[in-house]
Amino acid sequence: MNRLAVFLRRWLPADPHLWIAFVAAAVFLLTEILHWLPWFHVEVPVMGVLIVIMICILMLVADRLKEADQARENTEKLHRIANYVSDLKGVALRTRPSTPEEYEYLWGGFTGNYYVYNPSYRVDEDTGEKEIVNILSRRYQDPRFVKAQYLFLTKDIAGQNDLRTFCRLMTGVERHCPDVVNKIQIKQISKKAASSAPEMYLGTRRGERVCVLELKGPTLGKQHGTSHYYLIIHDEKVIEHYLVDHFQPAWDDATAEKVEVWK
Repeated sequence: MNRLAVFLRRWLPADPHLWIAFVAAAVFLLTEILHWLPWFHVEVPVMGVLIVIMICILMLVADRLKEADQARENTEKLHRIANYVSDLKGVALRTRPSTPEEYEYLWGGFTGNYYVYNPSYRVDEDTGEKEIVNILSRRYQDPRFVKAQYLFLTKDIAGQNDLRTFCRLMTGVERHCPDVVNKIQIKQISKKAASSAPEMYLGTRRGERVCVLELKGPTLGKQHGTSHYYLIIHDEKVIEHYLVDHFQPAWDDATAEKVEVWK
């Protein structure tokens, strides 16, 4: 029985209309050959056989057209999925860190040049300052790290508190890595409020350029540093846009004042 099934699958057409047309044509051809024998007198209606074959061919063509439409529809769906995936390429979404490991993922491992706009240290309250100091110390002890530029917006209380927290953290980092004094530059713009803009962290991590961008919600109002999510962006054009069009003009702004952590 299994051999018969294999034989049928191998030798019989899968499409039923094609199978019917094949049988009708075979019967018609066989009867025409048998007419050469003197004892064979069966007459097969030629027109009827041709009609059957034509109907089967038309149905077969209709099936093929239907399959083509389905294939086009599937192709369009695949293109939409590909475009959607392409839109998400180089972008990840991370929740607000609550553990040292999650904090390390967002802000650990940076090397080269590091640019920070409007940073907040509210998440550090969940992680713990001791752990944060350790993570930052490892960053600045890395010989591959060159420099960091931090720009704070301090018109509101939130920005002022963030700057004070940062200075306290850097004081702790200096105990582990005295060279941090030569690796960071700090400025503040006292005419802009921290709540007016998202946090932005630009640099190189594990050999790849990255931007960590706060995803501000519409209901956060004037709060700062309470985002539930952060975007991790690896797209070169997007990173260059934030660096050249946002960070650098703000850093070079005439109202940006230098801040001294170590007197």
